[in-house]
Amino acid sequence: MSNDQVDDALQLARGLVDRVPSMLARFDSDLTCRFANVAYARGLGVDPERVVGMSMREILGAERFARREPHVWRVMAGHEESFEDAGRAVDGAPVHLQITYVPERAGDVVRGFAVEITDVTALRMTEIALRDSEAKFRALSESSPLGVYFADVHGKRTYTNTRWQEIYGLPAGQGLGDGWTQVLHEDDRDRVISAWRDMAANERELDLEFRIRRHDADVRTLRTRARPVRNDAGAVIGFVGAIEDITERKAGEERLRASEEFLDRTGRVAGVGGWQVELPGGEVRWSAHTRRIHEVDEHFQPSLERGLEFYPPGTRAQLDVAIKGALVDGTPWDLELPFVTAKGRPLWVRVFGEVETVDGVPVRLLGAFQDITEYRRNRVALVREQELRLESERHATELDRLLKERGEMLDVLAHEVRQPLNNASAALQSAAATVDEMHEQSASTRLARAQAVLGQVLASIDNTLAVASLLARPGPLRRQDADIDTLLAVSIGDVLPGECARIRVERDSRTRTVSMDMSLMRLALRNLLSNALRYSPPGSPVVVRVGDWDEPMALVLEVLSEGPGIAPELVPRLFERGARHHAGGASHAPGLGLGLYIVRRVMELHAGSAELAANSAAGVTFRLVLTQHGDD
Repeated sequence: MSNDQVDDALQLARGLVDRVPSMLARFDSDLTCRFANVAYARGLGVDPERVVGMSMREILGAERFARREPHVWRVMAGHEESFEDAGRAVDGAPVHLQITYVPERAGDVVRGFAVEITDVTALRMTEIALRDSEAKFRALSESSPLGVYFADVHGKRTYTNTRWQEIYGLPAGQGLGDGWTQVLHEDDRDRVISAWRDMAANERELDLEFRIRRHDADVRTLRTRARPVRNDAGAVIGFVGAIEDITERKAGEERLRASEEFLDRTGRVAGVGGWQVELPGGEVRWSAHTRRIHEVDEHFQPSLERGLEFYPPGTRAQLDVAIKGALVDGTPWDLELPFVTAKGRPLWVRVFGEVETVDGVPVRLLGAFQDITEYRRNRVALVREQELRLESERHATELDRLLKERGEMLDVLAHEVRQPLNNASAALQSAAATVDEMHEQSASTRLARAQAVLGQVLASIDNTLAVASLLARPGPLRRQDADIDTLLAVSIGDVLPGECARIRVERDSRTRTVSMDMSLMRLALRNLLSNALRYSPPGSPVVVRVGDWDEPMALVLEVLSEGPGIAPELVPRLFERGARHHAGGASHAPGLGLGLYIVRRVMELHAGSAELAANSAAGVTFRLVLTQHGDD
C-alpha cells in the first residue's frame, strides 16, 4: 500500500471517528492526550484543535480529575475500568456518563489507555422518574380507601395495597398470583375466574360484583373495576384495578327495596303515593304509585327541581313557599294544585308534606301525593252548574251591548271608509268595461292594476282596523260554545262574491260546536281564505278541511290551495308582522303583512296554534289548531 493510500485510509478513519456520538480519546502513560475525537473535545469544552497534547488534568479540570483519578491508576495498573460519573455539562445541565478505560499494552508494559464515554443522562433521568412515579403510586395506593391491585398480562396479582388485604382477609403474600381466588364464594368462583380470563384474553375493562368467603367465615359482597395498562407502543403490560366492599350498601338497598314494595302495595290500595327528600343533599325518592301518577318510568331520576317542573309556574311558587315555611318553622302543608304529567295529561293533585328534624335540625321532607282530578272535576261541575244561569244572563247582556257597538262601528266604517272606496272600485270596473269595448289594451292594463291596488287597500284597511279594535283590546278573551258550520258560513261569506264558488268544505269530524271567540276565529279563517284565493291560480279550488284531535283535544281547520308554494326564505317569518307573501310569479302587490300575523295572534289568544302544514310546488296547506280544555 502506498503512502497516499495510507493517508487516505487514516483520513477516512478519522472522519468516521469524529462522526460517532460517543466520546473517544487516548492517553499515554504520562496522562497526555494523544488522540481525541470531536465529541470528546466538545463534550469537555475544549477546542478540538488544541486537545491533543493537553494533560488529562487540564482537560477535565481539578474536580472531575479528582473523581476519576483512582480509575486512572487502576487502568495504568493493567485493569479495565468501567464506571459512571455524574456532573455538569459545559452548559451547566446535569449529565450522567458511562465511562470505560481500556489499558494499552506493549508486552507487559502499559503504555497508556483508551477512553470511551457514553452519555446516559436520558436513561438515568427516566429511571429516576420511574422510581419517583412508583413511589407516588404506592403512597397514593396505601392512602386510598379502596383496595388497589395490579395484575400481569395473565391476570395474576403482582401487587396489593393494605386496604385490599384487609378486604380479602389475606396477608400480603397470600393474595398474590392466583392466591386471591381461594376466598371466592363457591357459587361465584367460576363466574369470576371466567370474567378475569376473558378480560385478560380480550384486553378490555372489567366491572364485576361478586362474593367472597373469608377465612373467618364472613361473607362479603365486593365490586371490582379493572382496566388494561399499555406501554408507549400500545401493548398491554398488565391490569390495574380497585376493589370496594359494598356489603353494607347492598344490605341497605335490600331493606329499602322491601320497604318500597310494602309502600307500593299499600299505596295502590289507597290510591296514595309517598315521597321524601333527604336534607342536606336533596336526594329524592318516590314510591312506585307516585311514579304512576307522574307517568314516568322506573328509570326516571327525580329531584326537587325536576319534581316542581310538573306544576305550572304560578303553582310552583306556592309550593316553594310551603316548603320554605316547613323548613323555617316546621309548618306542614296540605295543598290542592294543578299538575301536568310527563305525558302532558293535566291533573289535579293533593300534596301533603312535613319536615322531619333531629335535635331541631331538618333532616328530610316527606309526605304523600294523591290524584284528585275526578274529585275536583265533580266539585267544579257542581259549582259551575249553580253559576250557569247567572253567567248566561251576563253573557246575553254583554252580547247585546257588543253587538250594538259592533253594528254602530260597522255602519261608521261602511259609510266613512268602505263606501267611498267601494264606489271608486265600481267606477273603475265601469271604466274598465268601457275601455275593453274600445279595445284600448294599454288603458285596460292600467285600470286592472288600479283595481288590484284598490283591493289591496281595502284588505289592508280591514286588517289594520282588526288589529286596532280586536287584538289590542285590554280585556281577556271570552270563549263561548259556537257552531262550527256558522263559523264556516260567515267566514266564506266575507270573501268577494265572485270567489265564493271556488271554496269547498270537507268534514272529517262530527263535532258540531267548540269553545271559541266567534268574531276572532271568523277574522282568522277569513284571512286564510283570502290569502289562499289571492295567491292560487285563478279558478283553482280552495278546500277547507274540518277535523279534530284527541291528544290534545282540539278542533283542526286546514285551508288547502294550489299554486307554486311559498318561498323558503319567507317561511321562518311567515306569521310575523310585516312579512309579505309573493307566491311564485304572482302579480299581486304585497300588502302590509298583517293578514297571517292576525291569524297567529288570534290562535295565541285561544291558546292554540297556526302553522304552515305543507308547502310544495303542488300547493300550500295552513293549519289552525283550536285547543279545547276540560274546563271549556
